[in-house]
Order: sequence, then structure tokens, then C-alpha cells
Amino acid sequence: MRNRRVSAGYAEKAVVAFWESNENKCSRIPQRAAAPAKAAFGSIKSAFFKGPGDVTPAAVTSLDAATLESPMTSDSSSSFQTVEEYVKGRGGNRPIRKVLIANNGMAATKSILSMRQWAYMEFGDERAIQLVAMATPEDLKANAEFVWLADLLNVSVLWCMVGAFVEVPGGKNLNNYVNVDVITRIAREQGVDAVWPGWGHASENPKLPSTLDSMGIKFNGPTGPVMSVLGDKIAANILAQTAEVPSIPWSGSFGNLDDGPLQANLKEEGTIPPEIFEKGTARTVEEAVEAAARIGYENGIMIKASEGGGGKGIRFVDNEADLCNAYVQVTNEVVGSPIFIMQLCKNARHIEVQIVGDQHGNAVALNGQMELAAQRLTQNIGYQGAGTVEYLYNADTDEYYFLELNPRLQVEHPVTEGITGANLPATQLQVAMGIPLYNIPEVRKLYGRPDAYGTDPVDFLEERYRDIDSHVIAARITAENPDEGFKPTSGSIERIKFQSTPNVWGYFSVGANGGIHEFADSQFGHLFAKGPNREAARKALVLALKQMEVRGDIRNSVEYLHKLLETDDFKANAIDTSWLDGIIKEKSVTVEMPPHLVVISPAVFQAFQHVRTATGEVMESFRKGQVSTGGIPKINSFDVKYPFHVERIAPEVYRFSLDGNVIDVEVTQTAEGGLLASFGGKTHKIFGMNEPLGLRLSLDGNTILMPTIFDPSELRTDVTGKVVRYLQENGDSVESGQPFVEVEAMKMIMPIKATESGKIMHNLSPGSVISAGDLLASLELKDPSKVKKIETFDGPLDIAESNVDMDVERAVSNVLAGFNLDAKAVAQQALDSVSDSASAADIVVNAFTEYFRVESLFDGQTVDDVVRTLTKSNAESLGVVISENLAHQQLALRSQLILALIRQLDTFQNRFGSPVPDSVIEALDMLSGLKGKAYGEIILAAEEKVREAKIPSFDIRLADLRSKLLDPETDFIELSRSSTLSAGVDLLTNLLDDADDKVCSSAMEVYTRRVYRTYDVPKLGVEDVDGRLSCSFEFQLADVPASDRVTRYGFFSVMKDAVQIASELPEILSSTFFKSGLSLGKLALRTFRLPLMPTRTRSTCLASVLVCEGFKEDPLRRGMRPTFHHLLELNRLTDNFSLERIPAVGRNVQIYVGAE
Repeated sequence: MRNRRVSAGYAEKAVVAFWESNENKCSRIPQRAAAPAKAAFGSIKSAFFKGPGDVTPAAVTSLDAATLESPMTSDSSSSFQTVEEYVKGRGGNRPIRKVLIANNGMAATKSILSMRQWAYMEFGDERAIQLVAMATPEDLKANAEFVWLADLLNVSVLWCMVGAFVEVPGGKNLNNYVNVDVITRIAREQGVDAVWPGWGHASENPKLPSTLDSMGIKFNGPTGPVMSVLGDKIAANILAQTAEVPSIPWSGSFGNLDDGPLQANLKEEGTIPPEIFEKGTARTVEEAVEAAARIGYENGIMIKASEGGGGKGIRFVDNEADLCNAYVQVTNEVVGSPIFIMQLCKNARHIEVQIVGDQHGNAVALNGQMELAAQRLTQNIGYQGAGTVEYLYNADTDEYYFLELNPRLQVEHPVTEGITGANLPATQLQVAMGIPLYNIPEVRKLYGRPDAYGTDPVDFLEERYRDIDSHVIAARITAENPDEGFKPTSGSIERIKFQSTPNVWGYFSVGANGGIHEFADSQFGHLFAKGPNREAARKALVLALKQMEVRGDIRNSVEYLHKLLETDDFKANAIDTSWLDGIIKEKSVTVEMPPHLVVISPAVFQAFQHVRTATGEVMESFRKGQVSTGGIPKINSFDVKYPFHVERIAPEVYRFSLDGNVIDVEVTQTAEGGLLASFGGKTHKIFGMNEPLGLRLSLDGNTILMPTIFDPSELRTDVTGKVVRYLQENGDSVESGQPFVEVEAMKMIMPIKATESGKIMHNLSPGSVISAGDLLASLELKDPSKVKKIETFDGPLDIAESNVDMDVERAVSNVLAGFNLDAKAVAQQALDSVSDSASAADIVVNAFTEYFRVESLFDGQTVDDVVRTLTKSNAESLGVVISENLAHQQLALRSQLILALIRQLDTFQNRFGSPVPDSVIEALDMLSGLKGKAYGEIILAAEEKVREAKIPSFDIRLADLRSKLLDPETDFIELSRSSTLSAGVDLLTNLLDDADDKVCSSAMEVYTRRVYRTYDVPKLGVEDVDGRLSCSFEFQLADVPASDRVTRYGFFSVMKDAVQIASELPEILSSTFFKSGLSLGKLALRTFRLPLMPTRTRSTCLASVLVCEGFKEDPLRRGMRPTFHHLLELNRLTDNFSLERIPAVGRNVQIYVGAE
């Protein structure tokens, strides 16, 4: 199989990895036939390359992936009912009914899924093979997926399941999955037929297959002697060199003319003699330095642990100083492993060929560029089971170099499954049962055999398998932090959201509410995308990653992966093993987020958390019997970091203020715990978690870290693990960016770098267990003035202004609940939103009722007593206690709303053409029943409206006034000054066109005297002038001495409409004033007032027309009776200010805004 892994710098390290496999075509690896002269193991032709004498490939249908996909249909089907029948019928010799899964995590999960699928497809019973799992306490606590998939569970505590239990120690894998004694003991006690080792842990320890063989238990893999040769990287290189496979210069062959490659000279049992093996090792730093010097640093040097793998026990260096330090790291990471030195192969592609060998001398390489050499190597050493041969390919020179052979199944084996249709764990199992490869149905399908259950042999070296017609790309999902060099992280996983599609599937080692513990591998998921070509597979994987979501304490690589997949180099397939190193070093793959989102999103999360925390604290105090309500105001009004002031204006709406920026955000919590935050016209999905080093957010699928501000003289860890060693002595100097300590985290040794320069003092000792955020060392800063500082954000937020849509009833309810809205504006909007009196009355009555309901709880009571009563009656719903107190504490705001609504009652007649309904009056009467001083203004306003409601109707009052005007005993001067006439001034204007002339003239006299009651009116006469009822009068200022008074003149005439005014006004002026021979200027005539009476409301609309302004109406005096402007000193105000009149509720209220 041609696999090309993009690794973090070199072939072994796979912290971020994509695996690909496709048909035999690649833009970077050209096709070429195997050259017999260079054949590694003889001159036998390979059926995988076309050439003279090659067999024409059989025509077969396309295959689906063998794992979690529908298997290929066949003309024949299995007729076997039991494992024993199957093994006998397929030419095997060892039925296996019970298997111990000697692994955990991804390996255990995948093996169980694959074996179950095979068992069901063959026997109709997915549990035909019993699978026994090992689990540590940490695995159980982490809710590991494989634990619940297995048939029988063995754990590290005395815990019984299906009648069996065994103690398996927790902690490091040396105590469990690596410990051969523990594995073999469990295998014996559980009576298993075979052990499946998976990858990592003990899968490459020759002691395990040898011990199991002596116990009569089958090991699903190669024999001990073969594994000892191939499983060790040093031994594998020696063996490859012996077979004349091209190798990279290394400590066993430096690439010079005078140091010919080491020769294996295998011992009788098939192992390499120790003296030859040792020549390839670097047992000390000095030996490593010597080997590196002979190889040369020009291309770079790799320090590798022979027993390492999967990114562990490998370091790249390009100078002697770094080599000395990295050598120690490698020895600490893979304790006890021999070390060897190898030249870095630059501009290389990493190729892996998945091979399978059986007990009958057959071997097959499942699709790959170097399968001839791999297949022969497998056959020549009698390899059994699945393995992986790794090469490096230099596209510039078109040369291949042997890298290593892993004597176990490869992590990315589902890539092979996806393009060949072979279920590899099931294939391993069948090989262990002694079944020849050519009798395994899926292998026969791959080679185009029409009868998948036939028994005719297949010559794997001569026959060619079917053409591969698809491409698969794999992506590892790891608990690593891309922002910190892919450091592993551990912690809980709340949820993994991933949706399989026909083109993308995946599996995970943890489930919901699981986690990654500190002793686990960082990989917890694997995705595979399949397509007819590389680009189709790439696009499918990108889309799947974009839609995937992982939430929990851990960091993960999902965002980084889909960004990596969309780089130009990856699209063009112009990548090599150093590609990712360069990207990481340059930080060219980043997730850019708009600064304003980075600022506001953490504030939204922290505000939501504050409300929840503050509410919980108050509830807890109530549960304890405390009655203090001092913490309640902080629930709705508070400051958060970054730094915003926050006001809740509704239960789910937060108003953020920062340096003049005001943003309303509507926040809703989803069932899964996330926040949907709507602001700036968009909705964003936010998940957050407070960590020791700061706040970590997932914003629309992208991770943001808002760091906690630590003292720059403190050096803290960002990982959980233990201290391995400090790199400087106490009191030594360390420079910013220089490693100062090495820590072990999740089986990896990693350095932590100083963030500032200075003298270092250790806070812990080697071996100390650490958690993220722990203080590792302190610095005496070299230059405090140069320390990086975190500054407060003070710029404008680039967020479009938007108000949260809130219907009026909701707004009224929110104000009454104590949320900080503009109460007066809400009252205005509430009545503006309706068109009929009944709807308006509902809003008003509901508001009055809710206000009274809350305040009646507190009226005449102490707050402490109210809290005690409410807590007792709401023991199971203490939120009610908080809500009632929160509303009462905002009494001033709520009272503003009620007063504004009461004032709005004056507009009912104008708005709706009907008086205030009785339901509103009843609610007002209820409000007037409150007793406390705090409600004084409410009580007075309510009582006044109730009294007004008791006044007789307009028609009754009009008839009463009319009768008074006709009564000869009525004193008009006294009537005009009567307080009972306050509500009847407009009644007088409605009588100016009465059918009785006496009523008209009397109404005109009383109206004039009423309007000018603050003046002295020495002369007033009412007469009919040319058919018009008119009133001429003189008036003087009453508060001026008589000798200083100036006589002013007024004239009042009644006309039917504006047309009559236009036609008769000149005549009025002429007949009235010019009789005296005075001009208008001398008479100082400046204003005409036009009282107009709409029939709908029966109220008078007043307009003032200024002669001095060209007979234009003065909007400042609109609705104002003739003498009011003088009382308000409006002329003085207009002389000194530019005035604007603001609409006001109530006819007798005038509001002006003046600007100088």
C-alpha cells in the first residue's frame, strides 16, 4: 500500500498526521517497474508491476472499505455456522474462540469493531469470537469506548463482570499494557486462545509472543525471533543492509567508502549477534556525538530510540549542543531502549507498505510502490501476521531508502482497508488460525477470484491484484495543542460531534462524558475520507472536519487539520516530511478571528457564567437560612474582564458597555451547554472553559485562549505530568525562549521554555507531579522594563449596532422584573404598539397588577421577613425568591414605568376615541391601596386618575355649565376664577356656537376672563359685529402698580372655519383697529391665536400666528393658551436659546430643549 504520511517534521512523529492511499499514480512518486538488478531478495518478478510475462489482472468490481462499510457482494457466500467449521473449511488448524485485547484506546476500539463485523458477516453472530479487554482505573474513569465494547472486562480493581475479575495495576503502561507478565497472566487466567497486541505498548516486545507460545496461546503476529530482528529498528536496518536494501547513513553505516554496512550474520535462532547489534547503537552521549560527526550535520541528524515509535523517542537536531540535550530526552522518553543515530533525509516522502504473511510461507503486500522488496522480505524471514515496511522516497533523485519495519498492524491500516476491502484485524485473526492467505475471502476478492470461498491457490508474486480505483486520506484526531507545538493535553471530553457520510467515516476511543487521562495516548479519534481521486477525498475530509466538534478540557487538532488540508502545497501534493515542520515553525497555518469577536465573545461567556454563579451563591445562602439580599443586585449589573460593564436588560439579553461602545447581546444556552450569542446581526456559537492558564473558548468552531495575567517572573506549566529535570542550576541565567525544564506528559518528554530572561530558582524537584498552571520556577528578571505587558483594549468595536427585537409586552414584563430598560420609553412604545382601547387597557392593567403583586409582598414588611416567608414557600424553586427581591430592589425603575403609563392615560381619548376603560380604573384603585411611603407618588397619581374618572361625562358637564351660564344669578367673574372650572375650560369653547345667543356670549366672556385671570381686565364687551360673535377687552399686568400699568388690547371673534378666517380677517382688522386711526405697528399687534375644535375629541387645539414672522404659526406655542407664553417667559428663552419643543403627555405640560 502506498501510504504517504505528512508528519511533524520527520517520519516517526505523527502529532498531526494525514495518511493517503490511492491507485498506483502520484504526482510526486512516479511509476517505475521493479529493476531485477536491484531486487532486494532475489530476481523473482512482482505481479504488482506490469512487465514481460506479467499476468493480466482479473476484472473485479470496486470494493468498499472493509471496516464499518458494506462488504463487497460475492457470487458465493459463507455456509459455516461455527468458528471450528470455518477454520477447517478454509484450511486452518487452530480455531480461536476467545481473544485477549492486550491494548487500550484506539487500538482496542478498532480491533473490537472490526472483529465483531467480520464475525457477524461470516457467522451471523457478532459475538462468535469472545473478546476480553484489559482496563486500568484511569480507562474506566475516562469512559473509554473499548471498555463497553468488549465481552469481558478485566480491571485494576476487584470489580466483577460476567463472573471474572483480575487486578491490573493503573498508572504508567509499564504496569499494565507493556507489562508482559501482566498480559500473559491474564491470558492464562481467562483461558483465551489468542492475544491481539494492536500497536504500541507490548506489540513489538519479542518476549510477549515467545512467552505466549510457551503457554500454548497464539500471538496474533510474528514469532518472537522474527520480531526481535524486525521489531527492533537497529536490527531491522542491519537486516535490510544485509539484503542490500538502500539505507540512509546511520550509526551502523555512515555512508562512507571505508565503513561498509553491517552484516546480520544471523544466529541459529534467527537473531542478530549482540556484538554486531552493538556496533549500530550509540549507548552514550559521546558515542552519539561521534556518530553524528561522521554522518555530518549538513542535512540534520535524527536521534531515535530503537523501541520508540508513534512520535515518541525521536528528535531532530542540527548541531552538537542540541544533540547532547536531545539524547537525554530520548533516553528518558523510551527508558532502556538502545539509541541510534540517522541522517535526516530531506525532501523525502514517507512510504509505508502494509504486509501480511501466513504460516504457509505466503506473503502479500497490500498495495504500494515498494511491495516487491517488502513482500520478499516478509517471505524470506517467515513473517506471520500484519506488519508495515517503511521507506523514504526522494523524488529529486528517484531513490528509495529503507527506514524500518514495524512488526505489527499500522495505526493507519483503515486506509488500506478503504482501498482493498480487506478487514485487517480479521485477516490477522484468520492468519493466526492457520488459514492460508489465498483462502481468506477478502484477500481472494482483492485478487479477483470469482469464488471468494474457493480454495485454489494464489501466486501472490506472479498474479496481480485488481486495479485500485479510489483514494483515501486519513486524519488523526489528537488531544494536542496546536498553539503550543502540539503538546499533549489531558482532561475530560464532554462531547464529540461527528457525522459519518458515505465518503467519510471515523471511530473514537472515548465516548460522551469521557476523557483522556495522563497515561493515555494523545490520539482519540481517526477520520477516513474516500473518493475517486485525491481532490475528492480531500474535500470530503475538509467538510467533515469543519462540521466536527470536540468539547471538553482537552485541546484538539480539528481546526488545525482542516486549515492544513486547505493549504496550497497540500492541494498541489507538493509536500514532504519537512513540510509540516516548516509550517509549525513559521506559524503559517493559523485560525484568524476578527479582533472584535475575540474581545466580545469571552466577555459574553464570562457574563453568562457570572450570572449563573452569582445566582447560585444567593440560592445557597437562602438554603442555609440566611436572609441577606446584598448579592442580588450583582446578578444584573456587574463588570467583567476585558473590561466591560454589563447590564442585563432581559433574562437573556446583556448590554455590554466599553469606552462608548454599547452592544446588546441575546444569549441562549443550548441543551448541550453551549451559548448561542446574537449580536451585530449574526449568531455565534460559544463554548468555554476556565483553565488554570486562562479562558479557553470555542467560537464558531475556532479555539481562542484568553490567558490569565500571571506575574512575568513566574514560570508555569501548561501541561499535566511530572518534572523530569531542570536544565539549569538554581541561580543560573536563562534567556527568553530557552528551555529551562523537561517534563513528561502522556508518555512524551518535552521542554518548557522561559518566557522572560533572568536568574532562575526552582520551585519543584525532579519527579514532582504537576498540573497545568503549577509554578515550576521563579525568575529574578534581567530587565523588568522590557517585560511584555498585556494592555486593556481601548479601540472601537467593529460590530454593527443592533438592538435586540423585544415585543412591547416582553419589554414591560422585563422592566417590572427589575431589568434595566428605559421605563418611560417602554411605556410610550407599549401604547404606540396598539390601535384600540381594549388592547391598551390589557397592557396597562397587567402592568399595574404585576407591580402591585410584587410590592404587596413587601408593603409594611421588612425585607428579612419577606425573604424568610418566600424561602419557606419556595424551597424547591429558590429562583422565585431571587426574582421577587430583584424586582423589589428596582422599585424606582418600576415606579417610573407605572407613572409613565398613568400619564399615558390622558392620551386615551385622543389615541382611541374613547375614555379610559373601567378595568384600568379598577387597577388604579388597587394601586392606591398601597401604604408605604415609597409608593407615595404612585398612590397620588392613581388617586387623581380615579377621581377624574368619577367626574360626570362630557355631555353632563356641558349641560351643567350651560345652565349656569343661563342662570341670571351667576357671577361670571367669580365663575371664571372658580377651581371647579379647571376641567371645563374646553367646555366653554364647545358652547361658543350654541343655538342660544346668550349662552354663546356668556361662554365667550367667561372663557376670556378665565384665560386672562392672571391679568386685570378693566374693560370687556361682547357683541355681534357683522354677524360674528366678538369680544373686545383691555388687560393689564396685575402685579404692577396701577400707575405703571400698560393697557393692552385683545379681540376675540368666532368663525366657523379656516375659509371664513381667510376671507374675513382683513375686514376684522380694519373694522376693529383702524377705526381709531392707529396702525398695526403702533398697536403692537403681534399674534393671532386660532382655537380649533375637532369633533372627535371635543378638545381645543390652539395655534399662534405671529404677525412679526409674516403670519407664520409659532410651533413653540402650539396648544398654548394666550397668556401661557408670558408666564413661561418664552420670549426671554427664545432670545437666549435655540429652542426645540419635545412632545409631552398631558395638555398642560411643555418640554423644551434649548441650545445656546
